[in-house]
Amino acid sequence: MLSPALTDRVLQRIGVVHAAGLKSFGLLVADPGDPSFPYRAVDVVFFDPTRNRRNEPGIQAAFHAQGSYFRTYEDAGFVADPAEVLAVDRELDARGLEAVALFHTHRRQPANFSHIDYRLHNPAYPWHLIISMRDARRPMLRAFGVRKTLDDFGIGSGDANEGSEWDYTGPEVTPLAIVSDTRAA
Repeated sequence: MLSPALTDRVLQRIGVVHAAGLKSFGLLVADPGDPSFPYRAVDVVFFDPTRNRRNEPGIQAAFHAQGSYFRTYEDAGFVADPAEVLAVDRELDARGLEAVALFHTHRRQPANFSHIDYRLHNPAYPWHLIISMRDARRPMLRAFGVRKTLDDFGIGSGDANEGSEWDYTGPEVTPLAIVSDTRAA
């Protein structure tokens, strides 16, 4: 569940980041005491898009191994800066909130949950929100429940995953309805 105000805030920030030619990535956070936990987000954390480590030498090679799409588009993919991840974790802990979902934008792709999205989804989070900015005037939001273990996590430079931007259709990923939560967030 996302409140209309939270949805508006997310879409406004994503629009600004997208207009700057960058990808958005972040966390949806929830109150663990809420009866709707972990599916009612009460806040959002955006990672700094200018600190995306995707194109650093070792990391870039892993993305390039995911197929021609990732070799063509240097803005396809996001790797958060570890220092920023630690700062966010400490902030959420101090606020008594927990990250419950990842979210990211697809700048040219539909709001699909792709093979690479599955490979990079952290199994600590039960769901994932994809926002397609293919038509920036009409962003598309889709949520997915994801069940996986750490042995399915990660990408590497030795992969040969042409087409990893295409839909992942395995049973570990299921579409979720996005419910507009009108309670105050």
